[in-house]
Amino acid sequence: MSTLRELNINGMANPDGLDVNACLAADEWINHDHPDIVLKVKELTDGLENDWDKVRAIFNFIRDEIVYNFAPIIESEDDWKASSVLAEKNGMCHQKSNLQVALFRAAGIPAALTYQKIIDHPLMRTRYKEMIPDGILPYHALAAVHVDGHWYRMEATLDSGLCERRGYCLTEVTEGEETILPATKENGDPHFEIIEDHGYFESYPKAFLDNIFGDKDRWKVWRSFVRKEHLSM
Repeated sequence: MSTLRELNINGMANPDGLDVNACLAADEWINHDHPDIVLKVKELTDGLENDWDKVRAIFNFIRDEIVYNFAPIIESEDDWKASSVLAEKNGMCHQKSNLQVALFRAAGIPAALTYQKIIDHPLMRTRYKEMIPDGILPYHALAAVHVDGHWYRMEATLDSGLCERRGYCLTEVTEGEETILPATKENGDPHFEIIEDHGYFESYPKAFLDNIFGDKDRWKVWRSFVRKEHLSM
């Protein structure tokens, strides 16, 4: 999320320190007790008994049906609730990961949030370089799931339509493996570089919202820039 300034946010360095029971709970942002989320996870996992099959079904839905939006409309903190993201059918990485975690938990699969400082190399070759000259996104968000006694990061940010238009590699679930941002584009050019992990979190850090809503004018400038140039990540 490019509009976030550097914050003092550090989670558990090792996901094994997470409370698995807490990673099944509903809260204000990961509100998987909402009837729309309950209905959606039943629809996605109906007939599936294997946890990896459920993970894949939820992952594919988040990746492709919740379209990536680099600058969504922000009116209130409710816009970060999983149920709101499901209703809007689009969102940035923080919003998509909140919904992703909610759906995993609703399916009975423990899930957590994790954040990374990354470099998005293609941004430095677009007009985004005016606002992100080094291509660094300080708090990229994604989900992690606990399956068969192990934690796996699940990167479902970029939808298949965007990947096809931009020549990006599509992320996919492979049983027993993590799914992270691809290092290169389809043509071999550099794409993402993970330069720092901020740890694992059982719930969404409200400091992110406090940062954005503390300077909404800055967000409006960012959204205006993105919309004007018709750009995306």
